[in-house]
Amino acid sequence: MSLTSFFKGLGVALLLASVLGGCNESGKPLLQVGEKAPDFTLQLISGSQATLSQYSGKGLVVTFMASWCPCSNESMPLMKKAFEKHNSDIAFLMIGIQDSESKFDGFIKKWEVPFAAGFDDGDQIAKVYGVRSPPTTFFIGRDGIVKRAFYGNIKEQEDQFPGWIEELL
Repeated sequence: MSLTSFFKGLGVALLLASVLGGCNESGKPLLQVGEKAPDFTLQLISGSQATLSQYSGKGLVVTFMASWCPCSNESMPLMKKAFEKHNSDIAFLMIGIQDSESKFDGFIKKWEVPFAAGFDDGDQIAKVYGVRSPPTTFFIGRDGIVKRAFYGNIKEQEDQFPGWIEELL
């Protein structure tokens, strides 16, 4: 094997590892359960803005996702189902990270996301929250405190996910 072939193979392996790395727990965020969720301002796809503080007094599910991430795609049906069941009591917000704005917009359209979503330009909000990989989901109580954080494919926790949502009621 030539040195060039070796480095090409190594590059492909590293790229694959970074893409698949979003689905494991090695990317646990710095923001932990029991901490106050930091406020932010997010430009939404709809053209308006969202801030964490506007959800004060209401439970909130904040999920960081990316169009290229298989786990983000597999989590979407459960997110939509939870929103349909609880949208009068709990707010949902999706933040696009580690993506291009156009690809994230396509992801929103593909899944017909029924809740607020915006692109985190430069992953600034993700950095504040310590999010290293998608999907990462925070369950924030009415008091603004993180009640639960989950790193990875929600589909793998399909039996527990509804209970996590109901903890915010």
